Amino acid sequence: MSVKNKQLKIIGISGSPRGRNTNYMLQTVLDASGCYYEIILLKDKKIKPCAACGGCYKSHKCVVNDDMQELYEKLPKADIIILASPTFFANVTGIMKNFIDRCLPLYLSEKLKGKKAVLLTVGNFRKDEVRYLDNFDIEKAMKNPASRRKLGESIRRCLNIMKIFCQKHMKMKVIGSVYVINGDPESKKKELIKLGRIIANK
Repeated sequence: MSVKNKQLKIIGISGSPRGRNTNYMLQTVLDASGCYYEIILLKDKKIKPCAACGGCYKSHKCVVNDDMQELYEKLPKADIIILASPTFFANVTGIMKNFIDRCLPLYLSEKLKGKKAVLLTVGNFRKDEVRYLDNFDIEKAMKNPASRRKLGESIRRCLNIMKIFCQKHMKMKVIGSVYVINGDPESKKKELIKLGRIIANK
């Protein structure tokens, strides 16, 4: 935990089921911020899907007793919330989606309104981690700017889903984002460090 800036508290939430590329991005931003921070790994939490029971409509409290209760207490105390998720089929991961859906009580109570958000996502198009269809040459595509933009569409959609959740539903202010399309977050290390330094001054 960094303690250079005692005025801000950041909570970083990772929706990665593996804890590799996404967590690298999250850790790099947090370390560069120089702020107090806490990392929450959703893969280590027991968070059930929203049951759409309506139990939170009036009370603004979820009736499901699992690890999400811990997050209901922590998130409103943070100044900045970072959402980090790999891109799965142009969307966030299942565990991140469960978290988002279970934020309904926070949406109803507007407890996160006005807080700042940062978004991170990564997609993997490396040769050893993609399935080739119709003789698609991934290495050639990555070298072509037009093809790179096309490959990045699904990753940008994932980023946009998190942005809509934060801005439209939770009424938070997104102050920065970084996405990686080649499964190599170290290629964006300078950008991640820059983002960390920027959010420390927000």
